[in-house]
Amino acid sequence: MIKKLLAIVILLSVPLTLLGAPFPKTSYQVLGKPNLRPYPSSALFVLVDQSVSYDSAMMSRAMRLAGEWMAEGRAVEVYSFSSALPGRYTTRITGGRVDDTPTDTFLDNLKRSERERFTLLHERQGVIAKKAVLNSMMEAFRGSNNDIYRSDIVRTLKELSGHIASYRAGTKNILLVSDMMENSSMASFYNKGKTRLIDPPKELQRVAAKQMIGNFGGKVRVYILGLGFYNAEAVPESENYLDVDRINAIAAFWRSWFRSSGAYVVETGKPMMFGTIR
Repeated sequence: MIKKLLAIVILLSVPLTLLGAPFPKTSYQVLGKPNLRPYPSSALFVLVDQSVSYDSAMMSRAMRLAGEWMAEGRAVEVYSFSSALPGRYTTRITGGRVDDTPTDTFLDNLKRSERERFTLLHERQGVIAKKAVLNSMMEAFRGSNNDIYRSDIVRTLKELSGHIASYRAGTKNILLVSDMMENSSMASFYNKGKTRLIDPPKELQRVAAKQMIGNFGGKVRVYILGLGFYNAEAVPESENYLDVDRINAIAAFWRSWFRSSGAYVVETGKPMMFGTIR
């Protein structure tokens, strides 16, 4: 774990100009050629809740999940969010598409100078794209702050659901990095500063009554990292442990909310996620 975290730190210490931020164009776009496919084979939407102060293990796991998922022909978008407060709105930090593997026919139809240029760009594009994504995720983590009292998770997901539904890709995945503790005008999982035992069906009815069910368009896979996560230095000692009943109730609410919104939860990290993004 230490070696992996050190590698990420070294990577993120490289100047931004070398990281290729914002997300680099595909080699096809640079040459003025259409991508081999009209849309990516798969897309990943990384959403980082900035109302949580994450530890190094959680940040490292999130970046490893996104980095290992990235491959040729896939697309990634990175967002930060917290609450509907000035300076804390949902923000798209970066996003783009990794090069498709070129076919022999495509390469044979290029001029020699174009082919040499394309080959050079193609060898670098995926590496630069991955660095841009990891750098953007770290930017989101650095902006995290436990002092942000409100957490508009439902509102954020509903607002992004339309964009994700219309995004053209073979498959769609969401990596949601958050403690999943809703605390807004939609609903609150707290009572007098402590996490309460919620009733998932009643909470879903309350949210639905406010027309805050999303529409992801179906078949969107969701991976949650961090449910129930707390920072020991930022919460009362009495809240340093959430019992299984409260954790499971919150997880059940989010499974129901996503199911009602045309998506489904594949894995819920409570707080750590051990599987991979398929």
